[in-house]
Amino acid sequence: MTHNTTRPRIVVGVSHSPTAVAALRWALREARLRDAMIEPVHAWQWSGQHRASYAPMGTWRSHEEEYEEARRQTRRIVAAVAPSLEPVVTHGPPAQVLLHHCEDAEMLVLGVRGSERGTPVAASPVLVACVAGARCPVVAVSPHAAPAGETRPYDVSLSAAPAG
Repeated sequence: MTHNTTRPRIVVGVSHSPTAVAALRWALREARLRDAMIEPVHAWQWSGQHRASYAPMGTWRSHEEEYEEARRQTRRIVAAVAPSLEPVVTHGPPAQVLLHHCEDAEMLVLGVRGSERGTPVAASPVLVACVAGARCPVVAVSPHAAPAGETRPYDVSLSAAPAG
């Protein structure tokens, strides 16, 4: 993935969890320091790939419906922290999608799940794969790293990034 820009780019993995919000807030602060752009990326996989062939058809949603729902939820999460950003929502396994998007990035930022402050955090398979495969530094942010309200408006414009 090549972007035409002279500003550094920070890719942020945006899952639909509170840790994604912490990662995005941390990345915004870092982007301000580096005069970098932010690219929030959400990877999703169609649930139809993982259903048994005998599952009731009435419970299935189309690929397009699930994509639009993933996009809507991701936009809502990102807009709560950085309304000017447009997230990239891409189909595929999370580690593969994130590694592809951070190929020429300055940094990849991911949230990690931890139950309480001071408790050890277990690395998820996505985090492990990204640390092992990324060409750039990978930052793991705990949900307690960036308190709410600590971000200020910032020009987080992004070069045109392909969606889908």
